[in-house]
Amino acid sequence: MEKVPASEIANRIITLQVLLRENGVEGAVIRQNADLFYFTGTVQDSHLIVPSSGEPVLLVRRSIERTEQLSPIRPIVAMKSLGELAGALFQACGKEPGIIGMELDVIPVNTFSLYSGKVFPKQQIVDISGLIRQVRMIKSAWEIEMLRSAASISTLVAEAVPKLLKPGISELELCADLECLSRKAGNYGLFRCRPFNMEMVFGHILSGPNAAVPSYNDAPTGGPGISPAFGQGADHRKIQPGEIVSIDTMIVSNGYANDQTRNFCIGPPPPGLAEAYQFVRSVHGRLKSLARPGAVTGQLHEAVWQWAKEAGWAQWFMGFQDPRITFVGHGLGVEVAEFPYIAERQKLELQEGMVFAFEPKVIIPGEGIAGLENTYLVTSDGIESLNTATEELVIV
Repeated sequence: MEKVPASEIANRIITLQVLLRENGVEGAVIRQNADLFYFTGTVQDSHLIVPSSGEPVLLVRRSIERTEQLSPIRPIVAMKSLGELAGALFQACGKEPGIIGMELDVIPVNTFSLYSGKVFPKQQIVDISGLIRQVRMIKSAWEIEMLRSAASISTLVAEAVPKLLKPGISELELCADLECLSRKAGNYGLFRCRPFNMEMVFGHILSGPNAAVPSYNDAPTGGPGISPAFGQGADHRKIQPGEIVSIDTMIVSNGYANDQTRNFCIGPPPPGLAEAYQFVRSVHGRLKSLARPGAVTGQLHEAVWQWAKEAGWAQWFMGFQDPRITFVGHGLGVEVAEFPYIAERQKLELQEGMVFAFEPKVIIPGEGIAGLENTYLVTSDGIESLNTATEELVIV
């Protein structure tokens, strides 16, 4: 089990405290699992108190024993009731604060009402989710190693496809085989999504026209799934020669995610999609010439769409019907959809240490999808793909 180093946790807390002070927030209460893992090194039923100055305090309902084993935060205090939270916060802050911060982007309304009405009735509660995501968007050297570990599992998955892909195998069978391989290699089989109601599976293993079935998420691929209760991903469709098979996977290792899409075909691919694939591959090459520290994310999005228009693929780029997908890239880390977004009207500049998945895709109804996705690390002089599997359209 890979523990989060104590130095990582300390640096994250200090960075958050600087942002709290700059924004006039006297103390933070962190409750959401992904944020708890990031700032404490474990996911337990707990509340992390971070004063704008001074030492954090971790209040734990269960399990305090596991928390003490996994988290370097001290003190760790057993919490029997929510009524103890205010006193612990006031003590950590050295006074009764007027403004406290919480993750209002993810806390349910009923839960917020409890905190604001009963626990902190005299305090103004402000949203610090943006500040937390700002801390998380720059990856440390240790985090980058965790991201590389996840990417190595993605490579194993892609390299296994030619051995498993046979005429007549169903999408679901192929998906199950690949997921089994990934789990044995260390993939958690679980990943966290920040946006409300965003649900995802291990991968969209899709073939032919199934790959063009739109998603109910803000995502370029969907697929029918095996039930309307969770209508995405592979179904029982048998894969046939002459159709592109899209292997779009999300792997999580040691809490950190890798997003990758690779393409395969039994025999020669459809000419139109083969041409579309060469286009999306060229888009990655062109992005590398622009994406470097200081590049504005919204301008990168505009450039990619301009390339699609110039190449004649705009009609099918990132969807074939409105509403189109609003991004071509999204940040990755302990959650899907971290900062930065390569999306419309975004003004955030790329910075060294950011990590994002870039996924230009052409979707043609009735035929399928051609897409290539890499997870990129922003370096001092450009971007580096963490994914090492071949980017060729692999003919089996």
